[in-house]
Amino acid sequence: MFLPKFRHLRPQSIDEAVQLLTECGPEGRPFAGGTELLPRMKYGLIRPEAVISLRGIPVRAPRLTPEGDLSLDTLTPLADLARSPLVIERASLLTEAALNVGSNQIRQMGTLGGNLCLDTRCSYYNQSHTFQFVDPCFKRSGGRCYLLPKGKKCCAVFCGDPAPALISLGAFVTIIGPEGDRQLPLENLYTGDPLKPIAISETELLTEVLVPGHTASRRSGLGRFSFRGGMEFAGLNVAVVLEMEGGKDLCLEARLTVGAVSAAPTRMTGAEEAMRGKRLSKELIKEAARLTAADAHPFPHHGYTAAYLRECLKVQTRRTLESALSM
Repeated sequence: MFLPKFRHLRPQSIDEAVQLLTECGPEGRPFAGGTELLPRMKYGLIRPEAVISLRGIPVRAPRLTPEGDLSLDTLTPLADLARSPLVIERASLLTEAALNVGSNQIRQMGTLGGNLCLDTRCSYYNQSHTFQFVDPCFKRSGGRCYLLPKGKKCCAVFCGDPAPALISLGAFVTIIGPEGDRQLPLENLYTGDPLKPIAISETELLTEVLVPGHTASRRSGLGRFSFRGGMEFAGLNVAVVLEMEGGKDLCLEARLTVGAVSAAPTRMTGAEEAMRGKRLSKELIKEAARLTAADAHPFPHHGYTAAYLRECLKVQTRRTLESALSM
């Protein structure tokens, strides 16, 4: 497979990159690590006229803000993120999630911001379509789904690993565009629409992830399922953060996020409410896992049936909660 022809632009600052994206409009695409963009270009899924490389922009190391929050540059390679002592100390859940992404070679190139802005994917769409069926699928501006022949909508899934962890950590993101910058909770970055999964425009860039300060009573855990481990996208992932009363099993606050089963990582508010203000017994953990599986609406994807994913989600949620409490 070969790349299509394109102009390669290399800005030296975020402001210059935003200006170039504005000038190029729909024909321009930002390029950070390229682990998502280049395969899609090779498959012919997108054919940008210009690629705006962000690799000439200096990358800021993770740091603490005066308020004690963890500030992360979205251009940070996932490998650097995973071995940062500050990230390991302040957000070990994110460290574990970053290490779940692909191989070491992928993590050396892929960036935090690029991974958070992954497109949704399915086994039909993410391949070359030069020999495929005549009628395009929903994601290719058509009107049918080849995974679910009777399906009335697209069932592509968001398969990123860091996003559920950061959502459970209560992270915020900063977005910069021609109209200035704005900040929003990371969970609001995802629309739930497989055809436009990320709530930023073509002229905006993700520049910072802000993780609120942690407490000594915080417990966290990460669960992930796939047939071949980190060398493939997740079949599902679960991230949980529990604020416990010091030295006790009383849960003061819970954030539980499920990913890779639908078009967006999703908070499981029913399970969170069931645990909030309660002592986390084995029975309550099982009930939270049951509620998570019941409230999730998994899409069948990459060979997994919806029923299989729902049962697997129950098991992974229980294991993840037990792991968090054993810290």
